[in-house]
Amino acid sequence: MSPLFRRRRPDDASPRPRLVRVALAMHQPEAEMLAQLLDEIGIPVLIRRTTFDVPDMLAAGPRELLVPEDRALEARALLDPLPDDEETP
Repeated sequence: MSPLFRRRRPDDASPRPRLVRVALAMHQPEAEMLAQLLDEIGIPVLIRRTTFDVPDMLAAGPRELLVPEDRALEARALLDPLPDDEETP
């Protein structure tokens, strides 16, 4: 289980990691695909719905992908597309 989802004991003095948004997915399947990419390299990820819940459209709607602040740069590097080497005329 990912460290983000473990329950903490009240006597645990370690602070919770600050989460930052690294990507925005248009729907649940896209968010899960991006989360799987991050999980493969060991970056814990939390998927959060950005709008209200509509029971008739469970997988529809935008999702945020949140990762611990100290892993955000690595996650963005994986998810951001590389610049084209070709110059446009």
